[in-house]
Amino acid sequence: MKTIFHQLKFQQARANLVYLAIALLISNETNGQFRTYAKVFSDNIKGGTTLFGNTLTHIVTNELVDTAKMNNNRTNGNSIYGNDNSNIQYADVDGSTGAGAGTRNSSSADLSLPAGSNKIKLARLYWGGRVKTRDIDLSQDTFRRVKIRYGSSGAYTEYAAAQLDKNIAGYGTNAFNQYQAYVDITPFIQANGSGTYTVGNVAASTGAVDNGGNYAGWCIVVVYENLTASTYNSVRVYDGFQQVYNGGSVQVSSVTLTGLNVPSGPISLMDAKMGVMVWEGDAKYNLDYFKINGSSFYNELNPVDNPWNGTITDTGKHVSNKNPDYTNQMGIDLDQFYVGSSYGIQPGDTTVSLEFGTKSDQYFPGLFTFQIKTNEPTAVIDKYVKDANSNQIAEANEVLTYTLKGKNTGKGNASFCVVTDTLPKSVTYVPGTAKIVSCAGLESNMILTDSDNDDQVDFISPGNVLAFRVGHGANALQGGILASLEAFEIEFKVTVNNPGTNGYVPPIINVARITAFSDAGVKSTDDGTAILEPMGGPLPVTLKTFSANHSAMNVVKLNWTTTMEINCRSYTIERSEDGKVFINEGTVAGNGNTNIEKNYFFNDDINAVKNNTVYYRLKQIDLDGRNSYSKIISIRLKTATNGFTVSPNPFSSYININIDWSKNETANIKVISMSGKELVSKKIHLIKGTNYVAINELSPLPSGMYILQVNSNEGSIIKQVSKQ
Repeated sequence: MKTIFHQLKFQQARANLVYLAIALLISNETNGQFRTYAKVFSDNIKGGTTLFGNTLTHIVTNELVDTAKMNNNRTNGNSIYGNDNSNIQYADVDGSTGAGAGTRNSSSADLSLPAGSNKIKLARLYWGGRVKTRDIDLSQDTFRRVKIRYGSSGAYTEYAAAQLDKNIAGYGTNAFNQYQAYVDITPFIQANGSGTYTVGNVAASTGAVDNGGNYAGWCIVVVYENLTASTYNSVRVYDGFQQVYNGGSVQVSSVTLTGLNVPSGPISLMDAKMGVMVWEGDAKYNLDYFKINGSSFYNELNPVDNPWNGTITDTGKHVSNKNPDYTNQMGIDLDQFYVGSSYGIQPGDTTVSLEFGTKSDQYFPGLFTFQIKTNEPTAVIDKYVKDANSNQIAEANEVLTYTLKGKNTGKGNASFCVVTDTLPKSVTYVPGTAKIVSCAGLESNMILTDSDNDDQVDFISPGNVLAFRVGHGANALQGGILASLEAFEIEFKVTVNNPGTNGYVPPIINVARITAFSDAGVKSTDDGTAILEPMGGPLPVTLKTFSANHSAMNVVKLNWTTTMEINCRSYTIERSEDGKVFINEGTVAGNGNTNIEKNYFFNDDINAVKNNTVYYRLKQIDLDGRNSYSKIISIRLKTATNGFTVSPNPFSSYININIDWSKNETANIKVISMSGKELVSKKIHLIKGTNYVAINELSPLPSGMYILQVNSNEGSIIKQVSKQ
C-alpha cells in the first residue's frame, strides 16, 4: 500500500524572481506579542479560503438569555452593550440530555463551499476564551481539549490542542488568562465536506467581571481547491497570537505579505478577499483600526474606527447560518471582506502590508487569510516529506527527507527555472544531502555541494534557504529551460532540532517555490506548503475517529472508525505509560479492501497499570507487512478522585463538576454539611464519557466546609469543597 504522508500539493501561480530568497519571510513590528505571525499555508490554486465559527457564551439576565443585548447592533455593527460586568454564561445547543450531551458549552455553524467538486487542502480548528487561573489550569490536559461533530446530533470527536498560546493578566486570586488554541482537522473536514458543524467543551470562565469581560468561541479556517473556478488565486493563511493594547499611546502591529503576483490588468474589488479572526472584539468601544497598504478598512458592518466589533460577517453582511445566531458575539470577531480596490493594490504588485492598531482598547488578532487573483502558471511543483521512522511523527533529532517534483505544464518553454525552499527554524539542513534525482537537461542523481556559485544548488545560511537551478543549461549562476511537459525531481534532508527541556516539537511547516519565465518574459511561480504535525499523521487507511473510554472495571475500551481501507491486514493496539515507550496489547483484524465505513473496538485490561495517565496508538499493518502509526491519544484513569474535578473551589454561588462515567445512567448529586445534613439534592443524567454539570443553587449556603457526593448504582464518589 502506498503510505500517505502529511503533505499539501503545490498548485499554480506567478511571482517576481526578485523575491525568491525573501518571499517566505514575514516582517513584524510588534508590541505585546505572544506568538509571532507565521505562514500556515501558501499556494496558488483555483480556489480560496473561508472562515466559519460561533460564540460559546452569551449574556444571561434573570436566568434567560438576553437576546436584546446579544442582538443590539446599529446599522454599522456597533452596540451600546458589551461583555464587561455582564453575567456571561455558556451557550449549549446540544442540550442536557441525549446523544452528544454533556459538553460544558456548544454552538454550531455551517461550512459553505462553492458549487462543484471541492478538494480540502487545509482545515484548522481554533478556539479560545478568557479563564480565571485559580479555577482553570490550562496546563492540564482536560482543559486543552475540544469536541467537534458533523451535524447537530450524534457523537463528538475530541481533539487535544496542537498549540496553545496565552497571556496572563490581573493579580492573585483575580489573575486570568486570555488564550487561543488550534488543532489540524483536515481529514475530518475532508471526510464530511459542506454542512453544519458543532463545536464545544471549550475551557472558559463564566459570570460577571470587568477588564474585558468573559468570552469564548471557535473558528474553522478551510482552504479549498475548486478546478471549475475561472481564475487562479494566491492563497495565504497566517496565524499567531498578539495583543494590540493601548497603554497610553497608539499601539500598532504590522505584517507584510510577500511573494504575490498581481495581474497586470485592472484590479476589481472582488479580485482579492481577506478573512480575520480577532479575540475580544468589542461592539461597544471604538478607536480601533485596520489598514491595508496604509488605507483604513471599513464596510457596512465594520466601521473605520471599530472594525473588530464582535460581528461575524461575510462581505458586509451578518452571517446567520449558525446556532445560536447573534449579531454581537461578545468577544470573538470573524469577518471576511473584499479588498481588491480602494486599498492600494496595484497591477504587478508582489507585496501587501497590513497594520492592526488601537488608540484606546485591546484586542487579539489570531488568524487571517488573504487571497488575490494571480496569473495562470506554467511551472508547477509537488512536495513530499518522509520521516526516518516512517510513522509520520516529527521527533527530536529525527532525519526528514524532502522530495520536490515539478513540471512545465505550459505549451511553451519555461526559462530561468529556479526552485527555492526556505527551511523553518525547527529543523537544520544536513550538509551535502542536496541532489538532483532527475531533470531534463541535467545528469541524474547529481550530488551537489552547498557552496555558492559552483554548481546548480546554493545553501544560503543566513536565510536557511536552499536554491536549485534546474532545466537545460542550468549552471552555477542561472536557471535553465524546461520545455513543455519536461519535469524534474529534487531531494534533500534535514534534522529535527531538539526542543530542549519542554520536549515540544512544533508543527514543521515549510514552503517551496518554483519561479520561471515564459518566452514572452511573463513570470510564473508555483508556491505551496508541506506540514508535518508533531503528534502523528494519517494512516494509509482513512481513519475517521480514534478514542478511548475508561470503564469502572479497570478496562479501557478503544474505538476507531475507518471510511476506507486498502490492503489492510490488521491493527495492533499499543499502550504506553510515559508516551514514549509503547508495548503491544493486542491485535484486531482489518477488512482488506473496502470503501465502506467500518467500526472497531478493543478492550484493554489495565489492572497492572501504575500511572494515572496512559497513552495509545494504532499500528496499521498492510498485507505486504508494511506498517504505519496513528496519532497518539491519552486517557486519564479514574481513581477515587481522578476523573472527578470541581471548580471553583472555594466557591461562592455555583460549582462546575467534571466527571468521567462508564455508562449512561441517572445519578444523584448532593451537597451535605459537615454535620451530615443534606442541603442540596439534584438528579442528573450521566453519559458514558466525560460529563460537565453545573450546580447553581449554592448562594444561600453560609461560608464553610461541605461534602459533595455523587451517588449511583455503581456507588458513591465524594469530594470536600468549601464556600468562601
